[in-house]
Amino acid sequence: MINLRNAVYYEYIDDSVVEIFDKYKWGLRRLGINFSQELLETIVYCPHNLENTLMAFCSWVLWLKSQGEKTYSDSLSETLIEALKSETGWIPYDYQKDFLQQHLDILESPQLSLWKTAQKQLGEELRNRAIADISEEGDLILKPNVLLTDEERQNIEAFNVYIDQLYL
Repeated sequence: MINLRNAVYYEYIDDSVVEIFDKYKWGLRRLGINFSQELLETIVYCPHNLENTLMAFCSWVLWLKSQGEKTYSDSLSETLIEALKSETGWIPYDYQKDFLQQHLDILESPQLSLWKTAQKQLGEELRNRAIADISEEGDLILKPNVLLTDEERQNIEAFNVYIDQLYL
């Protein structure tokens, strides 16, 4: 995924900006945001209220989707750029904060999301015994020298196929 410091050449990028971006980047990606150079630079140069703007924006898009609205990446990205450039940014209302709280899974990294899914599909015992890690790209990193039954091996392979389908 995007490393903000590597993607935008700027003499100094505030650590808090990077921290906020890292917190919201997975959710923004899942909501359909394309991280153009213009958007990344707007995030770095955002004058104030970066986290509030990202929170309000994510809540707004989630609400649109819950109402059955079609959202398009280009228009979402343009709206986000305009929100970040505005004098005050978007200030989330309490109901938006609550709405986002109900959908926090959208902000999870793919590794954490897949780790939880592995527990559901494989069971916690098999997951913890066989899987060392899951990469950002969705690759399973298996623990070496773990003896698995044929059924366990098939279940892990089926989970691998599931992951491959997600990343097509």
